[in-house]
Amino acid sequence: MPKLIDLVAKLAEVCRRHQIPFALGGALANNYWGVVRATLDIDCLIAIPALKYQVFADELAILGCNLRDAAGNELPVSVIGLREQIQKQKFVECFCDSVRIEFFVPAVPLQHEILRRAVPITLAGISVPVTSAEDLVLIKMAFHRAKDLQDVRGILWVQRGRLDLSYITDWSKRSLDPDVQKELNRLIVEYSRDERV
Repeated sequence: MPKLIDLVAKLAEVCRRHQIPFALGGALANNYWGVVRATLDIDCLIAIPALKYQVFADELAILGCNLRDAAGNELPVSVIGLREQIQKQKFVECFCDSVRIEFFVPAVPLQHEILRRAVPITLAGISVPVTSAEDLVLIKMAFHRAKDLQDVRGILWVQRGRLDLSYITDWSKRSLDPDVQKELNRLIVEYSRDERV
């Protein structure tokens, strides 16, 4: 975990230095807002301006990152490699030793809002923008995998009484399917009750 945190801090510093919008997400953001679970991955949202692809590729190479082809062979980080992955799958997957990093690029309005509302925390002495608890709930409901739903339950429980529920409700109407909206509303009611009273 210390190596993972150190790498997150270095990535955040690269993005700060080059003015590249960045927000930590995934399990590491969940561990800040909800119930801690183990992870060896870094997931983040990043908006790379067209003119900064080369400097970003160079910085990833300096950090010891690489890309991989379909057969799992290591490839040096390059602008072409980054752009090909983004065009194909809307995110970049790269590796730094045993750590997998996924850089998601904004594709829907909610993701732009996530970058705007990211909350700064300090990791390894560096300010790291982290996806807000509300936005993490929304994006995890959109992905809707079993582990995401478990994370949502944990965030709703740990952060009960502190979440902006009107923001969550508004954005769920704008970005989630009706059935998922209803499910989220049920989870909010179920996990937001304070049983300490």
